[in-house]
Amino acid sequence: MFFEGFHKRDSLKMKSVISENFTLQSTYKLNDTTSTLQSTNLNDFLYKVVNRNLNNKWEEKLLSFDINIDGILANAWVKYEFWLNDKFSHCGVNSFHLYLSDYGWKIIQLVDSRRKNECN
Repeated sequence: MFFEGFHKRDSLKMKSVISENFTLQSTYKLNDTTSTLQSTNLNDFLYKVVNRNLNNKWEEKLLSFDINIDGILANAWVKYEFWLNDKFSHCGVNSFHLYLSDYGWKIIQLVDSRRKNECN
């Protein structure tokens, strides 16, 4: 549901699997010696997804999954490639942190890495 909503710009589908306390954190290198960590809250994240330029086609290709569960806590390590308008943009890993709520599994945090190179 998360990626279906992400690709279709559907915040309701995304919200169905996201906790209200959700945060997104993205890591990437600014240059050879400097890296950064950017944080975004749920409302800002959904706004960016839903209000992106209609002429831009976003496609996140999920390459592999490593899922670990301990009771009501889970982590999904997902390698991906991101394509913008059918052209490769970047690659990395999505690290989803989830908890088992009374309404099913909910994403509480997503931390991703973003690389333009070394994407084998």
